[in-house]
Amino acid sequence: MNLKSRLARTLVSRLSQQEIMELAGEALTRWMARLSREEKVAFLTELVEKNLQQALEGLTREDRAQLMNALLRRVAREFPLEDVDILGAFGTMEADDELPEWRR
Repeated sequence: MNLKSRLARTLVSRLSQQEIMELAGEALTRWMARLSREEKVAFLTELVEKNLQQALEGLTREDRAQLMNALLRRVAREFPLEDVDILGAFGTMEADDELPEWRR
């Protein structure tokens, strides 16, 4: 880990939840403005795939359902749902995909 990373981690650990939200929003806005469309898609895909499970850790099934219900309206507004292949996306799930802890 380099000095910049250690310094950033130290500073972040001392911030409030509100400060983290503001900083994350500002940092993502500035940083993502430099990316091409393809790079944005790749970055957001990797961000979610690598961090979603960890972000949801400790939430119950009910917590997750409540969160998903809260997010669905935003998802429906921000994504072209008529172009999304929902059946295809779920059809590629393998039967032996590792189930999250809350589903076992």
